[in-house]
Amino acid sequence: MSKPNQLRAGVIMTYINLALGSLIPMLYTPVMLRLLGQSEYGLLGLAQSITGYLSLLSFGLGSTIIRYLSIYRADNDKDGEERVMGLFIAIYSCVSVLVLIGGWILSCYVEPIFHKGLTGAELDKIKILIRIMSFNMAISFPISVFGSVIVAHERYIYRQAINIFSTVAAPVANLVALYLGYASVGMTLAGTLMQVVMLPLYAVYCVKQLGLHPKFRKMPGRLITEILGFSLYVFIGSIVDMLFWATDKVILGMEASTAAIAVYNVGVTFNSMFTNLSTAVSGVLQPKVTIMVKQDAPKSELSAVFIRVGRLQYALISLALSGFVVFGPAFLRKWAGNNYSDSYWIALVTLIPLTIPLIQNTGISIVMAQNKHKFRSLTYLAIAVVNVISTYLLVPYLGGFGAALCSGVSYIIGQGTIMNIYYYRVTGIDIPLFWKNIFRMSVVPVVMLVVGLAVARYIDFGRSWGILFAGIIAYTLLFSVGSYFITFNAYEKDVVSGALKKVLRRAR
Repeated sequence: MSKPNQLRAGVIMTYINLALGSLIPMLYTPVMLRLLGQSEYGLLGLAQSITGYLSLLSFGLGSTIIRYLSIYRADNDKDGEERVMGLFIAIYSCVSVLVLIGGWILSCYVEPIFHKGLTGAELDKIKILIRIMSFNMAISFPISVFGSVIVAHERYIYRQAINIFSTVAAPVANLVALYLGYASVGMTLAGTLMQVVMLPLYAVYCVKQLGLHPKFRKMPGRLITEILGFSLYVFIGSIVDMLFWATDKVILGMEASTAAIAVYNVGVTFNSMFTNLSTAVSGVLQPKVTIMVKQDAPKSELSAVFIRVGRLQYALISLALSGFVVFGPAFLRKWAGNNYSDSYWIALVTLIPLTIPLIQNTGISIVMAQNKHKFRSLTYLAIAVVNVISTYLLVPYLGGFGAALCSGVSYIIGQGTIMNIYYYRVTGIDIPLFWKNIFRMSVVPVVMLVVGLAVARYIDFGRSWGILFAGIIAYTLLFSVGSYFITFNAYEKDVVSGALKKVLRRAR
């Protein structure tokens, strides 16, 4: 299949996976929450956050693989690709060993850190969870190399097919473990089994279909210094992510309880859903952006890509966000239960500011391709440190809401203000034009939000699933029609009409 067809099919399959990734949790999560229990769910989230710190041992190398593979591929240097593969596999093998050691050490120190927020039984169980998760992560590092090779070669169909398989199989395996009575430990073991299955699926494809064999002799050692220099600031970005989204749960575990972590975890779960919605398009374009920068594409072309992708992302995210504001309380009451009503406010306080980086994440690909991500990484690091300090101070008084508030304010300062100035003055992206486009597109979301909230005062959408879904469908249709005729430009209308024509053609 040709590259353009791979790209189109990859985008379609990405959205299929996105749809499944949104639908399946709707069905799976309520069952999981009730079978697992609030405290056990909070314990699982805490263990994931603690183990997440081990991902820092990769030193940010994950994001560099695609960059260097794309460079060698652009030069048609197969031998260079294979040596880079070998280099990263060797590095990640060492990282995997460090992860296993680090996981064991972390598990041995949970008691003095979390004795205030966790019971004795919870402390014993979290030790087991951390050790299993560490093994899971150790396996994931070699897998990521082969996955990056597939992305760099723009084989989106196979990559998305594996993603779809994982999206469906993972919750099924988890539910089997829960029904058998193995609780959080069983779910963690099921996740590890998935990783064991994924490794050969990726590795065999790279060798058999792409014809690439990792070379461990005469690896490009000269690149190590360059790669480490490039990865340093990506590594800082990884630290920032951990400080923003993992440390919150750790502080709640230290100062509150597993129940508080559970409520917070449900709230921030929507962050990943919105992130997946945003990256469905931009993630596919990363190799293309790298090649554009390498070929010295004009700044006007990079701005055009930035704005075009941002408009599409905003169309989706504004629909999801405004819909969540209207239907969120009713949805959470039916979906998670009355014990999770506070999750709504936690979600809102983080989702609204998060919208800014989500509609501008193409900028990350651009600055990385330009090797100008140093400033972004250092800025985010400074803001993340402030976020952690303020979270630690507010959590004893405001609990999970305080943690969410600190994260939201940090995103507004970092991405909404500082990085927009940087994109404009240093990267050359036309930020004023971008925001003009976004403001013009905000007419429909604002009108629909006002109307939706007014209607919600008279209709109890939480009365039944039928009423709730009817409201969501009506809202989505009205929003979509309004956006199409009022805010969409010719390109966006062509994308929508083209997709609808294909669906109708296949339906016949």
